[in-house]
Amino acid sequence: MRWRVTFRWWAAGSFALALAVRWLVWLRWYRDLELGFTDNLYYHESANLLADGHGFVNPFTYLTDGTLEPTALHPPGFTVYLSIWSLLGLDTPSWHRLAGGLISALVVIPVGLLLRRLFDDRVAVVGMVLAALHPPLWMNDGLLLSESMYVTIAATVLWLAHRVWEEPSVRRVVELTVVLSVGALTRSEPFLLFFLLVLPLLLTHPRLDWRRRVERVALAAVLAMALLAPWVVRNLTTFDDPTFLAVGPGYVLEKGNCDLTYRGEFLGYWHTECDDGSAWPDGDESVIGTAKLERARAYIGDHLGEQPKVVAARVGRVMGLYRPFQSADFDAFFERRVAGHVDAGLVAHYLVLAAAIPGVALWRRRSTLIPLGAVAGTSLLTAAMTFGVARYRVGADVVFVVLAAVGVGGLLDRYRPATTRPEGTP
Repeated sequence: MRWRVTFRWWAAGSFALALAVRWLVWLRWYRDLELGFTDNLYYHESANLLADGHGFVNPFTYLTDGTLEPTALHPPGFTVYLSIWSLLGLDTPSWHRLAGGLISALVVIPVGLLLRRLFDDRVAVVGMVLAALHPPLWMNDGLLLSESMYVTIAATVLWLAHRVWEEPSVRRVVELTVVLSVGALTRSEPFLLFFLLVLPLLLTHPRLDWRRRVERVALAAVLAMALLAPWVVRNLTTFDDPTFLAVGPGYVLEKGNCDLTYRGEFLGYWHTECDDGSAWPDGDESVIGTAKLERARAYIGDHLGEQPKVVAARVGRVMGLYRPFQSADFDAFFERRVAGHVDAGLVAHYLVLAAAIPGVALWRRRSTLIPLGAVAGTSLLTAAMTFGVARYRVGADVVFVVLAAVGVGGLLDRYRPATTRPEGTP
């Protein structure tokens, strides 16, 4: 049993390292950072309003004129998580930032479990240490953003998806569906994983006949609808225009589709001046979101010939391959990040990508690439449809860290014998 104790100590140490990094970054650079009129303020204040019994209400209108208007600018997951801390009396921006760092630090656990299950303890330790230290996985924590929660969800999805690939039991499909539903209730784009991950994973599973494949897919679909239903029904019965997970897509798409972001220095990025004030009709936030979405769609339709260029620039920016230093400057300025952290994140991103390339080949020898491709692809697809900011890559960053650990493990195998795992290791 010694190897088990050793791995558990490594896991505990990696979590402690991850937590120390995130909390020290907050202490040194973000402790006194103003929330601003940003998503940071949204999550902090909406959590406190929820804890005070007001439900999900728009914190911007509440702080402006004291009105309690229902909101779905973002899915509720991160707000609910922070509200638990608020209920405990830990309701300041500092406490909420520490809470974000805590849930982000948990990413090391599913990363370690996945790599240990598929490879060995050594690769798992490399992955956990990388997840603890990799700047793109902790840079959002001092700002109060839902990406802090999503990094751990993404890693857990990878681990559970591999378990389903090993043994597609009903229980494992349920576990994966529950975590995916939590992801969809935290950020809108993980909803795509029901189509990009669950469907191909189950419909191509070599150990299932077609009847059981369809049964597993139906189970996942029914369970997901049941878990998402309370929030979706609340939105459909609350807002004037049909609203499912969030009204935010219209607001986001408008800022990424205008002349300023289709050419010139902001090509592939976003700009506040894309919102010219014309799409602010009377009505609740769903009506405004619909107007903005229609305006963005109209602009896209009028500029179809430019889409290949713009989409390539967006994906290039999010991957650090198109104007990387300019994008880093933009992220530092517009998203209020520490410039040194952004620069370190860019360098670390390149190093992890380089290590991940051989990791792909090694992974294919052991398991399917469907979960990795789905999680990474969702991040890149989100950027392609909106704009290229580095934090939209966070799900893919988890994938890159996992593959980099495999690549590093393969390199280590060339210089020393791999540790033999005991029989019966799960």
